[in-house]
Amino acid sequence: MTGRIAIVSGDPAGRRHPLRSIAHSYLESLLPRNGAGASLAPEFRASINGEWVANRPHPPIEDFPALQIFLDPVQGGVVVTGVAVSAGMRCPYALRLKVQGEQILEAESILSDSRKGHFADVDQMLEPDVLYDAPVPPERASDRAALTAAADSYWTGLQESDGSIPRFSYRCERFDNGKKLTNNLSILLSPEATVLTCASSLNLTRGARPVARNRRFPVLDVDLGIVASFALVDFQPNPQNGLPGMAYYALGLFKIVDGSIRSLDEISTKLPLGTPPIW
Repeated sequence: MTGRIAIVSGDPAGRRHPLRSIAHSYLESLLPRNGAGASLAPEFRASINGEWVANRPHPPIEDFPALQIFLDPVQGGVVVTGVAVSAGMRCPYALRLKVQGEQILEAESILSDSRKGHFADVDQMLEPDVLYDAPVPPERASDRAALTAAADSYWTGLQESDGSIPRFSYRCERFDNGKKLTNNLSILLSPEATVLTCASSLNLTRGARPVARNRRFPVLDVDLGIVASFALVDFQPNPQNGLPGMAYYALGLFKIVDGSIRSLDEISTKLPLGTPPIW
């Protein structure tokens, strides 16, 4: 397999930046046909699913059929979201790069094995939402501090199992590994038998006593109203539904308009409960 990269969106016309080329070079270096191309700092570090790795991930990535790239020149941050093909299977994928000058210092990636099911539908990620590319009118935009506060309120609402803490827009929808969780008939017809909203999806976590830790915000884009945030979320064993304890290693991609969360996409993979952060 030769491998390819399909950048679907994430960089509207007129907003080209060298960080984008650096990210593209790194992605190219991960594919089978390439062994170099990315400029790595001597102190470069890389991880996948919370474990240190060399430059090339294991399992190897064969293809990137759909990606979005988000940039934060202020922090030297890049976040990539979308789909990677590994072992012949499409997987939800997220990548964070830390860039200084023209060299990459850090590469943190999530290659999720949650492809299909109640909380995943990777095929829906082949056509990323163009909403994330839409500029926010200046009068409806938030500054960097307000963007951080809006996204962080989601993690706090999850930790408190209180959907009233985040300020969700009336039009907000939530997607997990490509699966639309809110206002979804398939979930109504499932054993859960409910119609979820962004708020109620947090309220229902109370039995698992979640803790959202290691919250980080590597990309803040005022013009697009974008926040890309990583967190480790511990869910305790839940006797009500028999679920075991586990940690979710998650990237949250937020669209913020009028100070509210307009849309939320999570890319996550499961780890053992209490997995320590390495970043």
